Amino acid sequence: MNHPGDPAGRNVPSLEEVSGIWVSADTADMEPSIRNFRGTALLNRDMASLSWFVSAPYSGGYHTGILKIGDETPHVSMFRWQPYQAIRKGKQGPFEITTTNRMLPDRDGILWEIGILNTGSGAEELKLSVDLIGFISKYGGDWQWWYPYPKMDGMTTVRDDEVENVRRHLGSRENFSNDTVTDLIDGKPTPTNKTAHWPSDKEILDCKKYRASLEDGNLFVFDSETDAITVFSLPDSPDTLLLRNSGGRAFWSRSLEPGQSLRIRYLMAYGDDKGVLEERAGDWSASFETLSMDAREVWKNRWKEIFTPGNSLISGCFPVLETGDSLARRVYYTGPLTMLYMMNTNLPQHRMVFLTGGPKWGGSITFFWDITEWSSLWAVVDPEMMREHLSDWINIDPSKHYGKDNFGGKGVGNGYSANYWALFQMLRSYLTTTRDFGFLDEQIAGKTVFRHMEDYALNWKNLSPYEKDRNLDEEYDLADFGDDEWNLLECVPTYKHIVPSFNAGYAWMMRELADLCEMRGDTARAGELRKEAEGMVHRILELYAGDGVWYSLYPGNRRIEVRHCLDFMFMGRYLPADIPEDIKQEMIAFLYRELMTDHWMRAQSLQDVAAANSDRPDHGPLGAFDGWPAGTMDALTRMGHPGKALDFYHAIEPVTHEGIWSQAHELWGEHKYDKHARVRIAQRGWHARDASGGISISQVMLKDFFGFYPDFAGNPLQATHPLDFSGSLHHVLYGGEYYRLDCRKGEVTMVKEE
Repeated sequence: MNHPGDPAGRNVPSLEEVSGIWVSADTADMEPSIRNFRGTALLNRDMASLSWFVSAPYSGGYHTGILKIGDETPHVSMFRWQPYQAIRKGKQGPFEITTTNRMLPDRDGILWEIGILNTGSGAEELKLSVDLIGFISKYGGDWQWWYPYPKMDGMTTVRDDEVENVRRHLGSRENFSNDTVTDLIDGKPTPTNKTAHWPSDKEILDCKKYRASLEDGNLFVFDSETDAITVFSLPDSPDTLLLRNSGGRAFWSRSLEPGQSLRIRYLMAYGDDKGVLEERAGDWSASFETLSMDAREVWKNRWKEIFTPGNSLISGCFPVLETGDSLARRVYYTGPLTMLYMMNTNLPQHRMVFLTGGPKWGGSITFFWDITEWSSLWAVVDPEMMREHLSDWINIDPSKHYGKDNFGGKGVGNGYSANYWALFQMLRSYLTTTRDFGFLDEQIAGKTVFRHMEDYALNWKNLSPYEKDRNLDEEYDLADFGDDEWNLLECVPTYKHIVPSFNAGYAWMMRELADLCEMRGDTARAGELRKEAEGMVHRILELYAGDGVWYSLYPGNRRIEVRHCLDFMFMGRYLPADIPEDIKQEMIAFLYRELMTDHWMRAQSLQDVAAANSDRPDHGPLGAFDGWPAGTMDALTRMGHPGKALDFYHAIEPVTHEGIWSQAHELWGEHKYDKHARVRIAQRGWHARDASGGISISQVMLKDFFGFYPDFAGNPLQATHPLDFSGSLHHVLYGGEYYRLDCRKGEVTMVKEE
């Protein structure tokens, strides 16, 4: 697709360059995933099984079956993630084991290739078995972040530790413990002291919910609860295949000379039509090698496509970064890799969606908050998709839902305080980048898009407790987000009521709405909005606590100091010109003193009064949501310190070595309480291994280092400050035309491409 003179051909790294490196299983907290644009699954720490398989309407329970050598279950010593595959390495006695899993792009199938090498000095007798478990069901209806999946007694949507306990104990004989377990109660992970039980592999294989049969060498598994059928096909035939209810066990016995290896390939397909699955099993088994190579080629071709104007995947393209800055280059290209990985083309509500997370969670869900973190970039990458989704999302009540289920079609989850800002910001990004102002007058849900934007910007008035005759200080004339911390930062118990962050977001929205009114000729309304915003900003600044941090204001004139990055980010991004210079300097000092680490950051200071009760890797003191570094860099730039933002951009490069962006990276190891903490993808706290929020880090390159942040008046570039950075961004879509941005030591020029 790309010729040698094309910017993508010259500057876009190969998939090999942007893939994860080999990571020791001893240091990795979260295992790699696999995806295929319609489904996903998570690797386990044995050498063969997968868990948390989901490809709507199909989902799987427990795991797909472990590998044993003799009576022992070898475990992983090293993982490697690549977009088209995930690899495990391990050893059992003289046998070195390598397992590769690939999901077939756009097809309902998964491939396994297992290599066993005799590394000993003499011949060795290998007795190997692999369980083939088809514990898959098919579910319709409305899905949540916690999608339905099968257990021993049928479908459940309740999340507890049962599947995770099965995963943690693969190959062991334990199936109960008295440890604290986590249950999902009222949508919130809740630690509970009780005896936890989980099924053994024997019980899983003997589950009467399923029935297995062997036909023409293929193992079929039929679900009695739903129409789901799973088939396993083995190009490398076993010596014996014993049937059980939910699958079977295949056996191989070989004598391997020193240096000799055994290769075992098998595949799993799933669906609801036995005839179709019979055909797939035969065809795919016969063409296993071709399918495997094709899977890699599909990913390579789509990787090239997303950087090419006029491609078949997206209506714009991801800007191509050309720079000699190798650290910035690696960090930037992790964003488009994440975007491509989270792309799903098999959900009925839209031709294509970018999912928010997975595999354990969100098999069909898009969060407004996560995707708005990279809304400026999204408007460049795929404006047609963005318009379609926004037209749909306006129908969803943001006071009740944080996103959309792209399978069932309804709003999903609880209301987030971020929703109004998130939707407004996405609409602003779309309009200012595309210049499609006709969209403002379209009628959706009984109102024009412009009126919906007005409702979002002024929603704070519905939340303000202030009334002149209630004897409240005027300071209370701000949005009070209520007493449930789950509407804001979820795990931080003090972050509620009147908080600076989203109030700053509302002040920004009113100013942006004023600019929009002025563009539409309503200067009187613009003036009213600006005056109202000025008053709001004055009241927000009264929440400053000193020392670079801010208060949350509770009823009864009670103030709680919160030392969190969210206030730093929102105040710095949206009110930089309003904050007195001395307070800015104190905010930046707080950031570097209490939040920044060598290669990542803390969402919350260890000195915060609620730090001990907020320990979740995304919002607490031992890690950060992957969108927070981007917000922090943006705030630093808005406050006049793009050099510090670029330093931070360079510093996080090692974090990309595990692969794409995640829900959160945690700080761990002996230095987790100081600046030298190690960083890894977090699993604890029920976190998603894959997540879209980190794409915002690529937006930092576009918005902050190249200054591309169009406004309503038609100015695409904002003033930038001198940077020790040079490079070009090719194929930046603005107003329906492509441009090249050239940055030389902070000076940016914009040239229309032919």
